[in-house]
Amino acid sequence: MIGKSILVSVFVFLLCITGAVAAPLPQQLKVAVSVDSYPYMFTDDNGEVAGLVIDYWHEIGRQQNISIKFVAADWPDTLKLLQSGEVDLHGAVGRTPARAATFLLTDLNIDAFSNLYVMRDLVGANAIKDLQPLVIGVIENTGHLAVLKQQLPRGNFKYFPNVSALYQAALDGQIAAFAGLDRLPEQFNGHTELRRLFPMHRRIALSRMELAFAVMPQNKVLAEQLSQATAQLSRSYLDELERKWLGVPADKDTLILGVSVNNQPYMHVSPQGDAQGLFVELWQHWAEQTGTKVVFVPDTSSNNLQNLKKGRIDVVIGFPDNSNLPQGIGPAYQLYGFKSHYFTLNQRKLAPLTSASESKVGVFGNAPYQAELRRRYPHAEFIPYRQLEDMVQATLNGELSGFFGASAIIPLRLQQLNQNDVFVAQPDSMVFAPIYSLIRDDNTELAEKIRQGFSNFTLDWLIELEKKWVVQPDLWYFPQFRQQIPLTETELSWLNSHPDLRVGMLDNWPPMEFVDDAGNPAGVTVDMFNLLSERLKVDFNIQIYSNFNDMLEALERKEIDVIANVSEQEERRRYARFTDEFWSTQWAVIGPHDAGVVISTSELNGMKVGIYKDYKLARHLNDIYPQINVVPVNSLRDGLELLQQGKVDYALDSVEAASEMVRQAGYLYLRVQILEDLPTYPSLIAVREDYAPLVVMLNKGLRSIGKEERQQLYQNWFSFQVTQGINQAQFRQTMWQIGGVAALLLTFVVIWNLSLRREVSLRRQAEQKMRFMATHDDLTQIPNRSLIKERIEQALLQHARHNEILALLFIDLDGFKEVNDQFGHEVGDELLQKLAAILGTAIRKSDTVARFGGDEFAILLTGLLSRDDAAIVAEKILHQLSEPVTLSVGEVQVGASIGIAVYPDDGTDCARLLRVADSLMYRVKQQGKNQYCFSRAVNS
Repeated sequence: MIGKSILVSVFVFLLCITGAVAAPLPQQLKVAVSVDSYPYMFTDDNGEVAGLVIDYWHEIGRQQNISIKFVAADWPDTLKLLQSGEVDLHGAVGRTPARAATFLLTDLNIDAFSNLYVMRDLVGANAIKDLQPLVIGVIENTGHLAVLKQQLPRGNFKYFPNVSALYQAALDGQIAAFAGLDRLPEQFNGHTELRRLFPMHRRIALSRMELAFAVMPQNKVLAEQLSQATAQLSRSYLDELERKWLGVPADKDTLILGVSVNNQPYMHVSPQGDAQGLFVELWQHWAEQTGTKVVFVPDTSSNNLQNLKKGRIDVVIGFPDNSNLPQGIGPAYQLYGFKSHYFTLNQRKLAPLTSASESKVGVFGNAPYQAELRRRYPHAEFIPYRQLEDMVQATLNGELSGFFGASAIIPLRLQQLNQNDVFVAQPDSMVFAPIYSLIRDDNTELAEKIRQGFSNFTLDWLIELEKKWVVQPDLWYFPQFRQQIPLTETELSWLNSHPDLRVGMLDNWPPMEFVDDAGNPAGVTVDMFNLLSERLKVDFNIQIYSNFNDMLEALERKEIDVIANVSEQEERRRYARFTDEFWSTQWAVIGPHDAGVVISTSELNGMKVGIYKDYKLARHLNDIYPQINVVPVNSLRDGLELLQQGKVDYALDSVEAASEMVRQAGYLYLRVQILEDLPTYPSLIAVREDYAPLVVMLNKGLRSIGKEERQQLYQNWFSFQVTQGINQAQFRQTMWQIGGVAALLLTFVVIWNLSLRREVSLRRQAEQKMRFMATHDDLTQIPNRSLIKERIEQALLQHARHNEILALLFIDLDGFKEVNDQFGHEVGDELLQKLAAILGTAIRKSDTVARFGGDEFAILLTGLLSRDDAAIVAEKILHQLSEPVTLSVGEVQVGASIGIAVYPDDGTDCARLLRVADSLMYRVKQQGKNQYCFSRAVNS
């Protein structure tokens, strides 16, 4: 009896609990949200609440058929609203131990990140430890603070009551960094300037924040009800929500491309915040070729991978081949290949890295060549790093013997760190690695679009573009395709395990594929595979077939590995993979010599047309021209036999096959006419489906065969020959006709060419004029501030490479204001023009004088042997200005205060040199004017 009573009580209790949980949600929920936690919850320009959290709870309300009322307040006050019972729940808080002890927290399944936004000009501040002595702004009582204090216990924090005060302090220069969420608020008045000074790519990720909604402990039933409701939100909806609010603002049809910064010359950002570099320009050209709108998003490599995984961007434009990519991310296309070397201290006493070395060597954690390094240097210990700065410091401290890094990137990065003379690359340590463009694995349509777009790039264009960005010829990637295709270690390993590749070819399809009189395979296809064999270092074993269908069946049975000149069809995708297009098939119609001129395919309506049955066009010609009577034939020769017998009116085939066939005896009376209104079908190489890696290698090989080589392949087999049996009178008449047409055509071409040259000349002159106006001062016609900065940047790269000295003279005119005030602006302008000419006579042709603004000028002196060379130029200028200047109103006297900054003593970047020269000029002003001054660094 007691047992039954207990069971009944337990049943009633469980029933009550079940009923309580299953009870419907209240018809209205009051949700506390913040007014300044962009992009999660904030008030927009209209005073309405908006953001990711707002959309999230609106969707909950829609699905549960309840009303959601938002109560907005400053962040600290939102928690007070919940604790006072004025709201039912808080829409979103970051999970912390203190909050978990105070509230019932349930995850929203939304990823948020706590970040530090770092000032753009802080060189070397790439990790949180680098910010130790600097002032970091943070809002009171936010989740960021706990993370900051944990990672930077002795940090110099400055607290602010709200984000507006925090952002204003950042604009005023009171703080060097500040804590924030994934994006900066666009409704803040100074948003544009804030984003410029604290760009997204300078963010340092602190930690992933677990976003949760909060309920008071006494509302446990409500918490469980809401937990069930939020669990019904699909992952696809949450991904779309994150992309909308945490991704980059862009139209739906715009592709968002992640650019990994600090990888110049391949990809970086300009001082203005624009993406630039070889990879960026490759993708810009891809966008133009495919007609796709794109936007580049500079960020760190790790952030790009996370953003790609979450769907916030569509592509990471360049990332090393790596087996440790996040799940769901994979390569779409091999964009490039780069060399890396071992960098060590520039001291002769250090032993080189060899197979016997037991050194500690630094490598980037995402370096794809680590396995190769361990094979090559089995006794060395390879230690992974995330930041170059850490590897450099560890090497300087003696913790590492050196480190591996990209040969084109590391010297430029070392120059930024003022360490370019300290390290040297070991020549025999080179390793090669591929660079891939990454996408999400489930986006197969985009992968194909990327592959097809890049496959249309010509090798000549790629070579010229690379030369623009990579200055060292021994580091060039694309020119290697001319001799031997640069393959990855994985690809070389695959070829070694498949040494004999079998290629199927037809014996009766001249001039593409046939067997010559000696019984050997011949034709365009044979020549093409000979080139591929030479450049891929692989042997192709040609196997001959008489029937195309038999050859396809052999590929399906894996009796052969490759077939050329195949069209991609749905049924063939079961057993084959296909390369990029090598050439397109253009069509020609063959008919009796006395047949009329066929200009359009529609003129064949009602006629019988023989066409090779396995052509894709044979199945689809009636889709375009349903009135043509298509007669499938086994070969072009069979089609011509039917033509001779009068069983078909015309035969249709490729231009190449038709031209070759009518040269043969028995067909000389036939007439070939090209049809330009038929669709062209790409000729591809089909590879057995389990040989997918070979497709990528063949594509590389096809890319290496440039336009001229392709034309030569054709010319080898399509040279015109006069064969016995041609009517000589008819031949002479044809030649006269051709000559007359050629003369008319030549006249037209000459006239058109002259017109085109004139148009090109006028356009070039206009472009040159626009370029001059953009880069030169309107008044003095000498370079302006923009152009001299560009030349300084170029000179710095050149001088760093050759360890040369350059100097920057910053000149302010003494007495100019008095002349301008006394005689007016027109005379002031006249004086500036005269002074520009005087300064021009004081320098060499290789130097640059520019008007910096107002009465300030700057002079760039390159290739100096010592700072004394700069002093000589300064003294020459002062001497020339000691003489009166003759103007339209008479003679005037002016002088100059000159500050001189010297590379590399005063700085290694343009901005630093300009600041030093400017400050030295003001020092001269304070010391009496009309003289020049070097810095203490130079004097010492």
